[in-house]
Amino acid sequence: MPTLSTPQGHEALVISTVFTTLATFFVAIRIYTRAVMVKQMGADDYAILIGLAFSWGFFGLFVGEVYHGMGAHYTSIPHGIYVTQMLCFWASVPIYQTSLISTKMSILLQYRRVFSTTPRMRLACNLLIGFLALYGTWTVISAWANCVPVAKFWDPTRKGFCFNKEALWFSNSGIHILTDIMILIYPMPVIQSLQLPRRQKYALMGVFALGGFVVITSILRLKSLLVISHSSDPTHDNVGAAEWSAIECNVALICAALPSTRAFLSKLLPHIFSTRSNGYRSKTTRPSRMGRSALTGTAHTINNTNVHASIIGGRDLDDPLYDLEDLSPSHDSLTKEHDLKNGFVGIKVTTFVTQESISTPAVQDDAGSTKNLVSKRQDSF
Repeated sequence: MPTLSTPQGHEALVISTVFTTLATFFVAIRIYTRAVMVKQMGADDYAILIGLAFSWGFFGLFVGEVYHGMGAHYTSIPHGIYVTQMLCFWASVPIYQTSLISTKMSILLQYRRVFSTTPRMRLACNLLIGFLALYGTWTVISAWANCVPVAKFWDPTRKGFCFNKEALWFSNSGIHILTDIMILIYPMPVIQSLQLPRRQKYALMGVFALGGFVVITSILRLKSLLVISHSSDPTHDNVGAAEWSAIECNVALICAALPSTRAFLSKLLPHIFSTRSNGYRSKTTRPSRMGRSALTGTAHTINNTNVHASIIGGRDLDDPLYDLEDLSPSHDSLTKEHDLKNGFVGIKVTTFVTQESISTPAVQDDAGSTKNLVSKRQDSF
């Protein structure tokens, strides 16, 4: 079958390629970090892999749309090419929805793992996971069965039924934005209650606030969605919606993957990304000498004081960004138990102070010796 592509379609394809490649890169780093470096693959890691797989599925259908007339006017496209493009468009909607839902599931599963000792957080995550499972099922079914029969999606003249595209697509987008905001604010109260220095606490909030970029892309996508939902020329007007859909699902993947890549980046660029305090540092003060001069003719004491302080750091509890494990307000009460299981945790400071005192007898000064000599000579006369 012949193909047809347009400059608008190629431009959108370049943007989709860039974001899909970036998402793949960061997810690959996350999986390497979790599987090889940390050796703790979890349900959140498998969920993000599913999201990435469907993102690539969306990209494949995007390519199909581009090379079958995306960006061209409906009237200038042969019927066969038009049908193929609309088939790709129809199939891409549930694929896009599945990628987004899987990525959100990954973030919530990560929250549940990281805040494992916070019952309220686990309950909130479980409730939202359950909601997303039901909502995700609805979005996929409604996308596949948008029209009955399916062919009515690209052939309005057929008899049958179609959902109102504007109502369906905007309601789905609204729920996506709402759940994105919920995922964004979920960890903030828990982080606020952590016993951490203010700088680390704000840094941790910043890591979890990366989801704000997903909210922004979802909002920006609404304008292009409004255009396509009212369009009578879908092959020409779908470019913006397809482009923003690709950006949204891949930005979600990037934001979900970034928090778990710190261990890898710290090893690759330790001077930039590593903030851990592991290691040994020591400082010894120089001896101090106190006492009066021998010219005073009085006894004096020389004090030699040495202070040796050593600091040995284990896994830094104030650097929870390293592997995002077990952050909860109750962590302090579990410190002793954690120490026994995982070895030394935190910072140990040992100070040794030694002091040596040396007393010396009085020494006559020159003036005293002369005075005695004069007195003896006077007595001899």
